Amino acid sequence: MDDLIFRKICAPPATLDGYVAVAKSVANNGTLLFLFVEADAKEAVTERYAQGFGTFPRPRMNSMARFLLVYRDRTDWNVIDLPELNVTFPLVDMFPDGSILIVGPRSAWRKENDYDLNGVIFDPRTKQLSRVLLGDGINSAFVDKLGRIWVSYSDEGIFGNFGWGGPGPTPVGAAGLVCFSRAGDKIWEFPDDSIADCYALNVFGSEAAVCTYTDFPIWRISDSFGLKHWKSELGGCRTFAISDNSILAVGQYDDPPSIAHLGRLGQQEPTKSGSVKTSAVQLLLPDGSALSDGRLIGRGSYLYYFDEAGVYRADIDVL
Repeated sequence: MDDLIFRKICAPPATLDGYVAVAKSVANNGTLLFLFVEADAKEAVTERYAQGFGTFPRPRMNSMARFLLVYRDRTDWNVIDLPELNVTFPLVDMFPDGSILIVGPRSAWRKENDYDLNGVIFDPRTKQLSRVLLGDGINSAFVDKLGRIWVSYSDEGIFGNFGWGGPGPTPVGAAGLVCFSRAGDKIWEFPDDSIADCYALNVFGSEAAVCTYTDFPIWRISDSFGLKHWKSELGGCRTFAISDNSILAVGQYDDPPSIAHLGRLGQQEPTKSGSVKTSAVQLLLPDGSALSDGRLIGRGSYLYYFDEAGVYRADIDVL
């Protein structure tokens, strides 16, 4: 089994008095992002409720709370004060011009013209804030270098819940993968109904790639929305790194966090299907210890790993 050794980029940002971290991510250009909320809202921002046989996230907080974004560009830490927001379980990314995207993964439809605008865009230079509808049941949301917002959806976002799909309109994410403009307009959506759950999304440069349920194929989408498709042997995928020649997928069912699966991508014409066979790779920290239950994010050929001790990065092109 091959080893992929991560390199430590930095320690996490210092603790902020009165705030707790609620999201970690990395922008398209490699900027590290840490979203904080005031401590009094710690429970509200991750609140769930019971209904029937399941529990569900609250689509929004009952009251507004203060958020801060701490980001690291090259070697310096910076802090942005954000307006008060009511998003829950937030995802965070950054536009090429430095504006901030915050996404609440859930959006409830209550009646016509009454639903949660769960995409927040804030320009720290002008202090302007806008809210857009990105749909319910969001798995991931990332911004590309053209400022487009790519959103992947879970089965609830595809087939409907929280009022979408009945009694409300067709779910925004019915296609499983959607590309939006910064204004929240749909630019493109996945062209067939084969996605039952978009498990993993990687946005890099002006392209995107996804691994989808049920058979876990790999789809690569060009900047002009051309499609390439590889069948895979994967049995699950939480995130992945991808380059011109390789893919490294993490999160196969029953795998420990330190095991990934490397596949070599064959070349084929757009819209033609290829296939990829995979072999196991062990993910290791610089001291040789195995990765545990931290946060893994794929952006292009890089895998980023966040834990309490630091932020780490590995490039699959070295394999």
